[in-house]
Amino acid sequence: MRISIGKLRGLQQISDEGGRFTMIAMDQRGSLQKMLHPEDPKAARYAEMEAVKLGVTQALAPLASGYLLDPDFGVGPAVNRFVLPGRTGLLVALETSGYETQGNWRLTKLLDGWSVEKVKRLGASAAKLLIFFHPDAPREVVDHQVKVVRSVADECRRLDLAFVCEPMSYPGDETAEEFAHHKADTVIRTAEALSPLGLDVLKAEFPGDVKVTKDPEELRKNCERLSRTTKVPWVVLSAGADFDVFKGLVGTACQGGASGFLAGRAIWKDAFKEAGFERQMAFVRTQGAKNFEALADLARRYARPWWDFYGGKEKLADRFEGWYAAY
Repeated sequence: MRISIGKLRGLQQISDEGGRFTMIAMDQRGSLQKMLHPEDPKAARYAEMEAVKLGVTQALAPLASGYLLDPDFGVGPAVNRFVLPGRTGLLVALETSGYETQGNWRLTKLLDGWSVEKVKRLGASAAKLLIFFHPDAPREVVDHQVKVVRSVADECRRLDLAFVCEPMSYPGDETAEEFAHHKADTVIRTAEALSPLGLDVLKAEFPGDVKVTKDPEELRKNCERLSRTTKVPWVVLSAGADFDVFKGLVGTACQGGASGFLAGRAIWKDAFKEAGFERQMAFVRTQGAKNFEALADLARRYARPWWDFYGGKEKLADRFEGWYAAY
């Protein structure tokens, strides 16, 4: 499978020299507000959110191959205040925080006043879309979500910008316990449905629930199934898991074919158990950095280079003479 030169450059910018993604997410909005003010999330005003994002970005972005920010509080200040290194690939979110509901089903909404074109204009390496998805949702819900993914994919294709898609599953009409028992199949079926739509990287949930599936070999085989199913490279997300749990998932995922990780809260969330901004940022600079390096070490050892999903570097290097005239 070929990849356009703009998307190729974007993937190079958000990965390391070995083709592994060691990426950090700091695009949280509602969940971060809850961490800062559990009793009253709305008490987290713009200035506080901006300060936290600047502090975490300054501490961790220099370590990462790629760094994900939101337009609401993150990307403008991070660039304007020179805390995001030029050598770190930038991913920018497109969706609003949260979701709309239709019964027990969830609908993703793009952020008003924001677009793929603006992400491209500001110089980002990739656009990121979180899409709530359940393959067994009513047809009109599935169609709506697929339409959102297609619309973003079409714009990224038109503008030659890398597209990272993050499907998030949820129980829908089931109980949480019922859902947990077939989460692996849900994640894999979602990849089967969405990965052919024009994504460049799938930011996937771990295919399985470790509280239900205790056998490490079965979990690894789930990751191998996901690797065979997806049409593009995939990275594992943390979904707010505790660090020790997520570290095990990263190792299993990478041994099962993942090309790395794109994680946020698992790396830095424990900072907000500390009292006061200075102590929180000190935690991020020390333990947060150690957490990241432990995950990155696993990715460097076990992750599958992303270009393997495209047939290897040699397939990507075959550009014809005078290509620029037709570009």
